Amino acid sequence: MHRNTYLLILCLAIFAALIVGLNIGKKMQTPQKETQVISPSPAQSITPTPIFTEDMVQGTQSSVIRTGTESAKTKTATTSATGKKSLLFTSSACGLSLTYPDTWKTEDSSTSTNGVIFTETTNPKNIIVMTCQKGITKPSLPPEQIETMKIGTITGTLYHDQSSNEQVDGLIFTHPKTALDVFIGGYGATFNAVIKSIKIL
Repeated sequence: MHRNTYLLILCLAIFAALIVGLNIGKKMQTPQKETQVISPSPAQSITPTPIFTEDMVQGTQSSVIRTGTESAKTKTATTSATGKKSLLFTSSACGLSLTYPDTWKTEDSSTSTNGVIFTETTNPKNIIVMTCQKGITKPSLPPEQIETMKIGTITGTLYHDQSSNEQVDGLIFTHPKTALDVFIGGYGATFNAVIKSIKIL
């Protein structure tokens, strides 16, 4: 299966899970004396607006991206020995932080309120997706395409899906404090570096 097709199917599955969950939640609410009609607000495209502040302790610039449901913070983190800069991304909703190259940009996922998409600015087809929610479905792959990975004190599962001459990897783990499943999907050296940089908050 082509990498982009895999990511599209994954995003649609997450969106469907959210819709089903919302409908089940509506049916489980207790009836009130007065009937309230709540009309859904139209879908809005939220464009993160960086707000730059000077960090007095580190002397680095920070940008805070505020979205509809969470505050995610991107901050200049480190410069490697090769001179490449990386940015620190922190998601309070998912309870984690990770680093990614400064040649990549972030944007909110249109299918998940806790989702973010990392895109390489020079090659927009090179993406990494991240989302967190309850009950993320694990792919059914043969054991040789599944490995475990330590993230701090917890263990995650790394799935390697090889199809259409492209490999798409997906890391799934359950956050120990929030009990939300976290999914990070992508491929290649940058994806591997990003998942190795994950810190649980």
